[in-house]
Amino acid sequence: AVVSTQSTGEEANDSTICEILCTRSDSEITELQQCYETEYESVVREDIDMFINDQEHKQFFLAILQSPRDGDTTVDESGVTECVNKLIQAEKNKWDSTVCPDFMTILSTLNFSELRLIFKEFHKREGGNMEMLESSIRKHCKDELMKSCLIMWVKSIKNVTQLFSELLYQSVTSLTADSARVIRIVIGRSEIDLTQIKSHYMMQYNKQLQLAVQQKCGNDTAYSNIITMIIKN
Repeated sequence: AVVSTQSTGEEANDSTICEILCTRSDSEITELQQCYETEYESVVREDIDMFINDQEHKQFFLAILQSPRDGDTTVDESGVTECVNKLIQAEKNKWDSTVCPDFMTILSTLNFSELRLIFKEFHKREGGNMEMLESSIRKHCKDELMKSCLIMWVKSIKNVTQLFSELLYQSVTSLTADSARVIRIVIGRSEIDLTQIKSHYMMQYNKQLQLAVQQKCGNDTAYSNIITMIIKN
């Protein structure tokens, strides 16, 4: 439903679409597309193609929409070196997918198990100073939305629970609390992995998620009470 409101509105909210598409499992993406088609009599892929104006952003969304994600865990180690070399080439070209489309093919067609292995080898690359993939993207990518989306995709592949924890932290520590994102994550993950997200938040930031939301959003009593109740229970 969020994808529908974002992709068919007057102005698509690319960052929200990015978050949704990057953080869902294979089964969740399948269910999302089925529900979308039933509810709106439209197809996610077709609406993204129609309503996202920037061509590079559009191709990114369409590519990861088709990703095998965690639906397959088979690892073909024979192609790892070639993939790492292509990522190094993309790094040299500032992670511009219009110049080096191969890196997006790698990130969107291989399953998460294969990509985690490739990320480890990229981390150990010669002359790379042990820099992680997301750090390289942050340093070299010039398009701000693509930078954000690529980093989110890589972090989701590595550990989606940690990513959700980071997103919540960003939401409640920014000057203006991102209530929409807090609601989206808390409610969306409440019956999936919210317990793990809470534990990771506490471990990483030494603060209870419930307390962080109360302190940042306490002026909106109704919203704060509902969200903290879901987090608590």
